[in-house]
Amino acid sequence: MSIKEGDRVVCIDFGTVQSIDEDDNAEVVWDVSGCAGDVDLDRLRPAGAVPSPQREAELLEANNRYQQEARDARAALKGGYQDRVHSFMLACFGEAIAADGMERNHRFLEESLELVQALGCTASEAHQLVDYVFGRPVGEPNQETGGTLVTLAALCNAHKIDMDIAGETELTRCWSKIDKIRAKQAAKPKHGPLPS
Repeated sequence: MSIKEGDRVVCIDFGTVQSIDEDDNAEVVWDVSGCAGDVDLDRLRPAGAVPSPQREAELLEANNRYQQEARDARAALKGGYQDRVHSFMLACFGEAIAADGMERNHRFLEESLELVQALGCTASEAHQLVDYVFGRPVGEPNQETGGTLVTLAALCNAHKIDMDIAGETELTRCWSKIDKIRAKQAAKPKHGPLPS
């Protein structure tokens, strides 16, 4: 089976492949949620023709079961999302990398740029905003964190993305790929902003 970018695919939900990386992970935008998420290629099938009513019922049942399992898993977890991300960071990277503020700055900026790029922002617009922000006085970290969360929620609302589901899905994916994430981290140059 050969899946390429732009193909219609099905796993539990139907979606469209946006990109495929070197580890054979496909970024898929799912029809129901509108969320993008990475999926191993071997879990995807071409969508083909419109599914039969029986297949649609099976997919809906599987999706409902998945959503309930996700709710049950969240309810069973100790601590809030930030605490659970911290547990992942310690398990995956250890205390030194988890606590490296400059590394976290670079990775947050990288991910935020990837998000707005995926939603249509251009490099030119990003460069203009970098010049604008760095031409202004430095803000207060707690207030800027709050502003980041408010604007992320507003961005997700505008693009019909459930940020809670997107966050939980990504954290679950990260736990399943610790070895690959560690290998990618080990290959990065030290003390620089670029990931590779």
